[in-house]
This record gives sequence, C-alpha cells and structure tokens, in this order.
Amino acid sequence: MRNVIIKPNLCYYWNASTGETTDGRVVCSVIRYLRDRISDGVNITVAEADASAMRTKYAFKILGYEALCKSEDVSLINLSEGAVSQRTATVGASELTLPFNEVLLNTDLVVNVPKLKTHNFVGMTCAMKNIFGAISKPRKYDYHGNIDNVIIAANKIVKSGITVVDGLIARGSCPKRLGVVIASDNVLANDYVAAKLMSFNPNSVPYLRLGAKEKLGQIRGLKVVEDGVKMAEVIKSFPHYSHRMHSLSWGMQLKLLNLYGKISGDVLPPFLEQ
Repeated sequence: MRNVIIKPNLCYYWNASTGETTDGRVVCSVIRYLRDRISDGVNITVAEADASAMRTKYAFKILGYEALCKSEDVSLINLSEGAVSQRTATVGASELTLPFNEVLLNTDLVVNVPKLKTHNFVGMTCAMKNIFGAISKPRKYDYHGNIDNVIIAANKIVKSGITVVDGLIARGSCPKRLGVVIASDNVLANDYVAAKLMSFNPNSVPYLRLGAKEKLGQIRGLKVVEDGVKMAEVIKSFPHYSHRMHSLSWGMQLKLLNLYGKISGDVLPPFLEQ
C-alpha cells in the first residue's frame, strides 16, 4: 500500500471547538498511526472539496490544516481542483453520475475522518455524508433534492477503507465535549452506531435505510467494542434535539430569509437559497 487519502469534514470555516469540523488532532493521530502500521514512506494526502458556501483553500488555512500538514510532512489537496472524472453508480432503478477527483478515485486507501453531529437536512451526519462532501462539484446544495440517493451513490463510487469518527466535541442542540472516537472498517455499520449514539433510530434515517437495502455494509450481528467508554453513557451525554422541530424552524427561517432577500435585494449565501 503506497497511497492513502485522509478525508476530514471541513464543511465551513468553523473551528473544531464548535463540533462542526474535524479536529486536527484526530487527523494528526491518524497520520502517525498509518506510518506506524504501514511504513514511514507511505504517501499520505489530506483532502477536502469545496462546498456551497466554503472554499477549501481558505478552510485549510483558517482551520490550521496547512500548518498541520506541513508539520507532519503530508500533502494537502483540494478535491474540486485538478483532474476530475465522472463516475456512475446504480441506486435502486436509477443511475447517478457524480464528479470525483482522480486522486481520490485512484488511491489505495481512503481513511474517512468525519464528525459526530446532527444535520439540518438529513437529521444526522457522519461517515457516509462525509463522502458526499468529497464530490468535486462545489455547489452540492443542488443535490439536496435527491440527497439520500446521492449519498449512497457517492459511497458506492468512493469506498471508505477505514473510518475514524471525531467525537471529541460533538454537535447536537449545542457543541459538547464527549471525548469519543469511533473506528470501523464498515461505513454503514459505523453510521448505524453513530446514529444510536445520537439517539436516532438508524432505520428512521432514510439514507441509512437505503444503504442497508443497497448492501453498502453488514449490519446484522454488529459487534461494538466499548474501549474505556460505555455507549449508554455517550447516549445520555449527547446534546439531543428534535429533528422534526428543528426542520420546521429551519424551514420557517429559510422562508423569512428568502422574503428578506426579495424585499431588500440582498444576496443570500448559496446554501440558504431555495
């Protein structure tokens, strides 16, 4: 194994203390672990793609990833730049074609390093949604109308070899220090456990239910090894919120913001546009 890509979640310019972006300390630990287990000569690249309201080149600098990668002597790339290929995956009866950077497509191993957090549109987000974030198209908001199918297609095209979830500070109704790390070699099983930790019924999360139907991973007979922490304690500590009530509130806020935009002529951030 010569080439490894580490994909953190850098969805915006929020510091890791907000619980929104992957803590650089987790990525640094993954880098050192890979060198210890594979070899000092393994080629490691930390990679992220632009988002609707975030440009990776700025996030790398603001969130300390430029300094981290320089210190650890690893590469740093923007997945929205360079050679991009269109790849197709079948989900149910539909074919979806998505753009991905060839560096990501041709690597020997993808190490998925997402956050443990809730999400405005899909309820919860973890490893599978983090691969959605690797799509090379910056304006991913365009996919939100078909987001469950797109998440599954993305994970069929780009397969996570190892997942290491940053739950040092988790994000629910508010950021909260949990001090938890989840590791798995099964992206679907990982997100099933993450959902339970956040008190979601995994079968009620549409893209997890679809992922099971599409056989993205094995969830029957799932074994969880609790090393130094109990799931029950994490579930109790997680800052829960009602996704239904949040969706209603968020929808009302979007309508008011769009009304404001029409009246004032002001420009709304892309991820707020309807």
